[in-house]
Formats: sequence, structure tokens, C-alpha cells
Amino acid sequence: MIRLSKRTDYGFLAIQLLMTAPRGEYKSAREIAATYDIPPALMAKLLQRLARKGLVASHHGIKGGYQIVRPASEITLWEIIEALEGPMTAPDCRHASPEECRGAGLCDGRRPVRAVQRKIAELLGRTTLRDLALLQGTGE
Repeated sequence: MIRLSKRTDYGFLAIQLLMTAPRGEYKSAREIAATYDIPPALMAKLLQRLARKGLVASHHGIKGGYQIVRPASEITLWEIIEALEGPMTAPDCRHASPEECRGAGLCDGRRPVRAVQRKIAELLGRTTLRDLALLQGTGE
């Protein structure tokens, strides 16, 4: 089942701040961390993960920092979660092979969990940052 850590919560805060920053303006990891009272080293690590996945861009130098790369309407919540948490998978079946599982008749209940996981992933995969902002009333 999907379990989101505090780092995902912090990552969402960071990307939402970047989303509302004026176009072309960079925010440093330290500045974002201070806004939300998050350790700067942790924020830097989260922003690096988002940058590796192409969700934010980093710029080095005195006026450097991070900015969102694509419009909020093109970034899904699922992309952000996977960038921060890694690939999300359903729990494994306790059987050694798919054939053994099918041969056992009803499996131990993981099929419903996988179905729920798939539905959650589908919903998060079609929900964008812009959608989230509209739900929260912050706009873009």
C-alpha cells in the first residue's frame, strides 16, 4: 500500500512554493527550508531528487536556486511522489510464482490491495499540481 513519508510532505511544500514564485525567480533550498522550518540539508536533498526527475531545475551561483520546470498543469502528483519516495509497488504475494498463486485458489488478500494501489496510482497520475492548488484555493 502507498505510504508517504514526511519527506513527501516537505517535497510538496517546496514544489508548491516554487509553483507560486514569479516566473524566472529562483528559490534556494535554504530559503524554502526556512519558510517551512525544515532542516536545510533535508530540503536540499529533496530538491535534488526533484531535479533528477526533471520536475525542478537548479541554477548555481549567487542568485541561484531552484525553479519549477514545467507548468503546474503538466506535473502529476504521482510524478512527485515517485521522485521523492522511489518506485511505489504493491506488497508481494507470498507464493513463489504466479502459477503457485493461481493454484492456491484464492490468494491471501493481496489482490484487493493491488487493485486499490492501482486505483490510487491512476488518480494521482491524472491529478496535477494545478488541480491540487485549485482544491486548496491557491490557484497558480
